[in-house]
Amino acid sequence: MATTRQIINDMRAQACALDGRHLSGMMTDGVVRSLRRGADEIERLEAELFYHRAAAEIPKDDAA
Repeated sequence: MATTRQIINDMRAQACALDGRHLSGMMTDGVVRSLRRGADEIERLEAELFYHRAAAEIPKDDAA
């Protein structure tokens, strides 16, 4: 199974490959935009998940 980072990199690579190209006579601008936005969102979620995992490992102070 691909890692999150591999998926993000694949999406960005596909976006770069399709940027400014025609596919069956149609521009791929919408596909490129969607791939980049999807990669951005996965990256954002990955960072948020990292934050939550790190916060869960911080010991709670029971003396309060």
